[in-house]
Amino acid sequence: MTYFVALTGLLVGSGYGYIAQRGAFCMNSGFRSAVTERNTTKVKAYALAIALQMLGVPLVFALGLSSPTYPAMFPVGAVLGGLLFGASMRWAGGCAAGVWYKVGSGSLGALTAVLGMAIGAAALELGPLVGLRTSVQSAGPSVNNAPLEMMWAWAPAVGVLLVALLWRAAPGQAGSWSWRRTGIAMGLVGIVAWPLSSLAARDFGMAVVPGTVSLLTDPVRRLMSWDVLFVLGIPVGAFVAARQSGPVTASKVSAASASKHFAGGLGLGVGASLAAGCTVGHGLTGVPLLAPGSMLAILSIFAGSAITSLWTQRGMSRVHG
Repeated sequence: MTYFVALTGLLVGSGYGYIAQRGAFCMNSGFRSAVTERNTTKVKAYALAIALQMLGVPLVFALGLSSPTYPAMFPVGAVLGGLLFGASMRWAGGCAAGVWYKVGSGSLGALTAVLGMAIGAAALELGPLVGLRTSVQSAGPSVNNAPLEMMWAWAPAVGVLLVALLWRAAPGQAGSWSWRRTGIAMGLVGIVAWPLSSLAARDFGMAVVPGTVSLLTDPVRRLMSWDVLFVLGIPVGAFVAARQSGPVTASKVSAASASKHFAGGLGLGVGASLAAGCTVGHGLTGVPLLAPGSMLAILSIFAGSAITSLWTQRGMSRVHG
């Protein structure tokens, strides 16, 4: 693999980080706001990014620029891991990609969450908890993914319907950008990720957890891998975006807050490993292909976030009531 091919991962990651910072694109606050405030601005950006990929990624496949690869489907793992991931986002202060882009904006709390996420995922992927992951993922009904892997051919029809629904949705803004601008930009980055990563013999779109784990467990040999450069590109792009609003300085974080972020990060890593993906690998890569395991995982992540948000809101209401 040439350095140029590997660096396309850095390019795509930087694009993701830039867009995420400008559009405050993080499903921690996105899912939470939708539940507790009925504010769906960020969810609409997320849905638009998915819809555009439903239209564009099948074209990439038809042109022979990449080949469809579905995330693994583990029903029990998707549900349990998704619930844990969704619940952990609140403590971590972001989703998997969200904590990475916030590092580029100067958040030391996000940095501790990234470290926790890497340790949590690595423990289940390569470390002492491999057996736990295997047991959870093998529990329940066995599902053969192969017959489902042609569902991507139906994605354009669903994408057209989604775009039509979103076109009629109310305007709104998150961060410095409108949700439409953020969704369109993120969808285009997601489409481009497929052919560029295929140049590196990696037929898949964007994913956060593989590169995060490799960066912790094998940084010397894997530093120039597409996945590692993708996650390293996210804070780079976010830093460039944040600089447009002024100097970027490291935010102060207390020991208690850092511990909370780290614990949340552990939950993100463990949950993503059990579910075989996160809000990016499943949500922005698997769902556009209509991958059943990805849709189940995202619904579970949303449920975990919703339960935690409503529980916290109820507790705060009792305190102030």
